[in-house]
Amino acid sequence: MNAKPIDLSSLVKALAQLQEALRFWHEQPKDSALKPHLRSAVIQSFEFTYELSVRMLRRVLMERSEAADLVADLSFNDLLRKAADAGLLTAPELWRQWREMRNATSHTYHEARAAEVAAGVDGFAAGAVDLLAKLEENLEH
Repeated sequence: MNAKPIDLSSLVKALAQLQEALRFWHEQPKDSALKPHLRSAVIQSFEFTYELSVRMLRRVLMERSEAADLVADLSFNDLLRKAADAGLLTAPELWRQWREMRNATSHTYHEARAAEVAAGVDGFAAGAVDLLAKLEENLEH
């Protein structure tokens, strides 16, 4: 077990930035010249927040485990299963979908793909808020 407590402040900041990017993007009229630029900001904030969420999830599970090295080596699907069993994720299947979205972000130069990824970010933001709350609760105990 680590002696140093896990600092979730970077995830808190990333999530706040993602929520702000989403708000700005949604507030723009459809014909606004800013809309595609804000969509890009949403996608970039999603990428960063997603990666950080998964990293923090793994770190918290490692902290709780007596065999941290085994948790470090878990596949993504096994990580989700372990997190769900620990009560940290309520909908692991959504995290699989968000992983697919994250993997698709390298193709967001394609207009339809960018729109598809950005449309799914609202759901991710809600899931990330839920995860953060559970991580914070877990670290308090």
